[in-house]
Amino acid sequence: MHINLIFPPSWIPSQPFLSLPSLTAFLRKEGIRVTQRDLNIEFLEVVLTKKKGEEFLSMIRDKLNTQSLAPEKFDVLREVADLLPLSFDFIEDAKTTFRTEDFYDVDKYIESLITIDKYMKLAGALFYPSSISAYDNTMRYSVYSSKEIMAAIQDKEENIFLNIFKQHFLPSILDSKPDVVGISITSTSQIIPGLTLARLIKEREKDIYVTVGGSVFTKLIDNLLKVDTFFSFVDSFVAFEGEHALLELANQLSGKKDLKMVPNLIYRENGVTRVNEPFFIEDVNTLPTPDYEGLPLSLYHSPERVLPVQTSRGCYWGKCTFCNLHHDHRYFRPKKTELVLRDINTLKERHATGYFFFADECIPIKSLTLLSKALLESGADIKWIGGVRFEEGITLEVLKDIKASGCQKLVFGLESFSQRVLDLMCKGTKRETIKRVLNNCLETGVSVHLYSIVGFPTETVQEAFETSNFVLSNERLVSSPGFSFLPCLYEMEIHSPITCNPGDFGLRRIMVPKSEDLSLGYFYEVERGMSPQEAEELHAQILQKVNETISPFPYNYSMADGLLYLVHSS
Repeated sequence: MHINLIFPPSWIPSQPFLSLPSLTAFLRKEGIRVTQRDLNIEFLEVVLTKKKGEEFLSMIRDKLNTQSLAPEKFDVLREVADLLPLSFDFIEDAKTTFRTEDFYDVDKYIESLITIDKYMKLAGALFYPSSISAYDNTMRYSVYSSKEIMAAIQDKEENIFLNIFKQHFLPSILDSKPDVVGISITSTSQIIPGLTLARLIKEREKDIYVTVGGSVFTKLIDNLLKVDTFFSFVDSFVAFEGEHALLELANQLSGKKDLKMVPNLIYRENGVTRVNEPFFIEDVNTLPTPDYEGLPLSLYHSPERVLPVQTSRGCYWGKCTFCNLHHDHRYFRPKKTELVLRDINTLKERHATGYFFFADECIPIKSLTLLSKALLESGADIKWIGGVRFEEGITLEVLKDIKASGCQKLVFGLESFSQRVLDLMCKGTKRETIKRVLNNCLETGVSVHLYSIVGFPTETVQEAFETSNFVLSNERLVSSPGFSFLPCLYEMEIHSPITCNPGDFGLRRIMVPKSEDLSLGYFYEVERGMSPQEAEELHAQILQKVNETISPFPYNYSMADGLLYLVHSS
């Protein structure tokens, strides 16, 4: 049995994502042959070349000379035909910058980001009105509509991934002769690329079993019971965690083919969509160290490998009314400290790196304290970044140990500095605790990243400014090394607690457009507080002020890049 696991575009190119290495490690331990591929970084490696740019330019000129184009598209392509060649001599140098010491020259870093961004926009104009960047893509098709997704994955004129997948990736995938292809879709930017690939594989080799996993379709279980469109080229979806699901799928496909035995599987049988429940929850203390072997680690846009690891799965707090992350992993499960240390030491030796990103939803302070002491006692000598909550237990003494263990930065969900809004969010956070923890971070030299939310239901303009002013007026914090701050516009997400009792949050009603049968959120009308439109306008205003005060590069652009910058500058 050969399983080919694939991570599709679009994603930040700084580091690998943890899903495939986690699955690969488990399956290889069980004797399954696994090939894992990060097509996100492989895609960029193909596109960010002079050769591919010249191909795009040739195709643009052909369109201008041979096709009857809409006036708007004609004007766009005519301008691009003049501008695109100007980037050919710079694009590969820009890519190389991220893999060399030039990465640490912030001017060269920013210049390279801008060069790649401009090139991607110009090259992507061939598929106008679609657009693409190094970490995202947009089409006129909604990723929340099965009908529009089906149109998008077959649109030769506007789907940038279609021909590139056919030309550069489909042949090697098929040549490896996989029995199963598993595609991990963890963000909405991966939906159309991922399903485009699934359809291409199934069209060429019907006997290859195609399954799709990841957090996006985990949130859409109820929708998949009503929408059978994708089952014409996707054999199944895996909800929640995939280790034991993929193992049992491999066993059943090799034997009795009784899919009812495969945990967490969503599939069609006799014209009916079935969901295998109860859902299987992994014991994190039995899982092996993530296995990155086979991923093209030298291709990431980074001079050093920054590898994701986890100390737990799920969120130990799980009460925030705006959040649906608790849905993805269902229960909080911490990993034993000695096993986290095993993972770190194994990966450090295997990949010659001392840089790690703890990819937990948030790490409990007790776990972080134990891990910090274990790292110090073992002499692991690593540099790391991780997410935590504003907890009373983050004392000056705890932060000193955390810093000594190699912590360069902590990521906090501030969300708001209005106590009323914090209480409505069920954050369990007090303003006094926030101020004390931030001061302790400054005292110990632990850098800080803050997220906030603009436009939470009932929030007023004054309360939103209270939050941004609290941050931006703190000159000591703003000027501290590596500090970053990202205000995010509130979006009402499916499965978030707020949707169960909208009236408690000043909402008149919540709604989903009829055409969006795969919606991951809701539109809403308010009784009080800012309307969604007012919140959007205010968010843009606050974000502009933040970017004028704090450079977004490198710390707001990529946490992994920021980690390396902090270490390099210390």
